Amino acid sequence: RKHFVFILYMAVIAVFLFVCAYAIGFLHNDTSEAQYKKTASINEGWRLKDEDTTDPIGNLPKVVSAAKAGGTLFRQLPENIERGSILAFENRFQDVRVNIDGKERYSYNGLLPNVNRRLNTNFFCRIHLDAEDSGKIIEVTFRSPSNQKSITLPIFTIGTEMEIFLEFFRLDIVTLVFSGIMIFFSVLFLAIFIRERCSKGENCAILAHSAILMALSGIWSIANSSAVHLCAYNDMLLSYLSFHSFMLLPVVIPIFYCDILEKHKKFLYRLSCGASLNFILQNVFFFSGKFQYVEMMPISFIVFLFTIFALAGISIREFAKKDSTYTGGFLIATAVFGGFFTLDVFRFFYYRPSDNAMFFRYGVLAFIIIIFWIFAKRMLCYVEVEVENRVYKELALRDVLTHLPNRTALEKRIKGLEEDGKVCDFFTVILMDVNGLKPVNDKSGHGAGDRLLCEAARSIKEAFPEEKDAWYRLGGDEFVVLMTETALDNEECQQRLLMATEKWKNEDYGPISISCGSKTEKNFKITREAVGQVMHEADQIMYRHKILYYQKKMNKKTV
Repeated sequence: RKHFVFILYMAVIAVFLFVCAYAIGFLHNDTSEAQYKKTASINEGWRLKDEDTTDPIGNLPKVVSAAKAGGTLFRQLPENIERGSILAFENRFQDVRVNIDGKERYSYNGLLPNVNRRLNTNFFCRIHLDAEDSGKIIEVTFRSPSNQKSITLPIFTIGTEMEIFLEFFRLDIVTLVFSGIMIFFSVLFLAIFIRERCSKGENCAILAHSAILMALSGIWSIANSSAVHLCAYNDMLLSYLSFHSFMLLPVVIPIFYCDILEKHKKFLYRLSCGASLNFILQNVFFFSGKFQYVEMMPISFIVFLFTIFALAGISIREFAKKDSTYTGGFLIATAVFGGFFTLDVFRFFYYRPSDNAMFFRYGVLAFIIIIFWIFAKRMLCYVEVEVENRVYKELALRDVLTHLPNRTALEKRIKGLEEDGKVCDFFTVILMDVNGLKPVNDKSGHGAGDRLLCEAARSIKEAFPEEKDAWYRLGGDEFVVLMTETALDNEECQQRLLMATEKWKNEDYGPISISCGSKTEKNFKITREAVGQVMHEADQIMYRHKILYYQKKMNKKTV
């Protein structure tokens, strides 16, 4: 029953997020008709010339098989082309040549500048048109550089550059929203990870691995966005980002799983190393000019699928053992992600659609939703442990009654200053003792004595506000103030204490009286021995004032 409720809960969240994504802005309805009137799609009336045959083509887009030598599309351009218009279409890893009225207007063969290598990629071809091009015959030749037996015929759109960008932005809004969500959470988790590392938090590696996984997913998705390609200055850079982020995903995912499935760390690291080897070899083959990335893409898909199935196998095994509370969620996440990814693999090889990452995005989003639930539970445990540890550390360094730092905190501060080699222009130690604590305890009870100590602590903080956290309770009725930037003589210290305790003199247990002894040193290099000597001298001064306090009190009683 618990597993059924969990699956239902995840499904509801997933559907809700998908509905929200599709409901964003002017997605498919309100502006669709208006935008369509501004851009013209010429996807009918084309004919395909393949070697010696010429056949009519129906509506585009379309994948034509048995076209190993490539093919040429041709038709007549519209009669009402305006000046400043462009013809845009998405190229699917193919060589392209465009002729208008028999003259070459555009060509692309994937050759990188200044090097003898090719990088055919998925990007937008843009051909500038003038009013004089109206009614002319356009020929678009496609050829696969990897000797595939099929070519992809895309959608052709005519309009101004801004109109075409807005149209594809509308169509790609889901992709952009997904990428934005992934990158946002990546930056958020990375910031939390850095904060935890700076504060010496433990077991926070899952934050860094989550940030990397989300960043790669977001980058891969946005690098395949039509709207981004339309406004990008460098298509090759987007291609590098697309191929490399995709190849790095099977490197990161097993490491991410290591944070939860710790018993299988050795095998998961081997999975990650295998994917890393694929990443390195593909780059070696590409930069040596042997193969293009697109030719080696089947290997990347196989590595990715093997990684997903291996993770599914581990999750099933752990779920059967019921050794971990997280394996059920991981099994569901892996199955959902693997299913969506497999759909995209078939689409890539057998259909070659304009958006080969649609199912992958759904799979990653569902995967992230489930992982968030697991991650939230784990982080909750992590936060609870961290809070407990910090509370225990705080209790170890703080006096429970007065909330001032205790003797241990004082020793820790002195040790830190000594290790830093601190030299103070003025170093002041003020030792204090609350007068008359025992009579208050005997007369009014220890509760009244505790209140007296608390009021004394407040008075000390009020009397010496120059430096933060410079006040300490040594124990019993003894307090000390240690200042590294202030010079105070004993008379001024006593006057400050009198002013601070004045408002408490009407309490039921009598006025607060605090004896103090102050010692200031100039150009003082802090060491434990030197600080101990200064504290001893201040203690002697305080002891003499305490004797004077009790002598005056005895004299009053005698009179």
